[in-house]
Amino acid sequence: MAAVTLPTVLHVIRPQPPGEVGGADLHIADLAEEQNRTGARALVCHYGNPEYGALLDARGIENSGLPADGLRRWTRHLRAYFEEIGPTLVHSHGYDADYVTTALKVMSGTGKGKFPSYVISGHGFIRTGIKLRAMTVLNERCLRFADAIITAGAAEATRLRALGHADVQYVANGVRAAPGGGESFPMDELPLPPEGPKVVYVGRLSPEKRPDLFLGAARTLTRERADVSFVVIGAGPLLAEYEKRSADLGLSARVHFTGLRRDVPDLLAGADILVCCSDTEGTPRAVVEGMAAGLPVVATRVGGLPDLVADGTTGLLTDAGSESQLTDALRTLLETPGKAREMGGAGRLRALEEFGVARMWAEISEVYARATSTAWPLAASHSR
Repeated sequence: MAAVTLPTVLHVIRPQPPGEVGGADLHIADLAEEQNRTGARALVCHYGNPEYGALLDARGIENSGLPADGLRRWTRHLRAYFEEIGPTLVHSHGYDADYVTTALKVMSGTGKGKFPSYVISGHGFIRTGIKLRAMTVLNERCLRFADAIITAGAAEATRLRALGHADVQYVANGVRAAPGGGESFPMDELPLPPEGPKVVYVGRLSPEKRPDLFLGAARTLTRERADVSFVVIGAGPLLAEYEKRSADLGLSARVHFTGLRRDVPDLLAGADILVCCSDTEGTPRAVVEGMAAGLPVVATRVGGLPDLVADGTTGLLTDAGSESQLTDALRTLLETPGKAREMGGAGRLRALEEFGVARMWAEISEVYARATSTAWPLAASHSR
């Protein structure tokens, strides 16, 4: 009997630098793990962060990585990896990954059979600053070479279809719900007052994430209330600056910076409100993790956030860049804890029903099937 050849997907990503982990990095790990679990073969080619390779190794995901020593070398490495594994489909994630994968497709020729089927995931297009706007323009040109595009927001999918892209599918990020019922939480171990509500920001500390708004709201609300504390979970280029700014404002006793943490769901289990105040976003996994932990979410009306947060039902939405609206929304939830708990419960139910990893893979598999004209294996409960 001939050996069965598994449909193979090669994920391509430049993860966040050492000392950081991005939402897209964890998204790929979750997706590849689910793909392998259900009978496909998923591998990852990554660049610039050996720690990410260790994370994938720990989850049993085949991967090949290079240190940050030039995109040209990574392109050559990626080509050799293609030839070694012969993927059915290549799935790129993020600007640099899209650039090198598209370049390889162009060099290989765009005719059918000359390059594996090609899917691009847009995890959020950033249009702040001249450099990022230029990178976004280049990235959007890569989209024309993809057989299918996956977006992190329904509005972005609509926009790309209007620009003439034929196969565009919005797929919300999925996460695995953390088990509940624990009696102790890592949040209790932080140097914060043990009593009172805790408001949490989870994400990179970078300009587009607007940690300045979170800190501004913290300054106002800690003056109004003696019981509330604020926690910033994550690393990034602005971490040291905001730690200093918090200290200069006299907030060190009420605002705590954890740095990079691997136990975010466990920390969220001891929190009360989650904030996402970005100027630009896809469907951030931190928001889904917060919902799965039963937290009401205060988020901006950008990207895929309105697809995640039902305004007034699972949280509150604010305009991007508005510190006053963010502060007012947090004040409302802090002053009405019963309503906040009700929103958190509704968010948890929605996260478990709509934003699981298995459902995410089921939706992505349909995109793959159209791109490859091949059925992809799924867990029986999610097959269509």
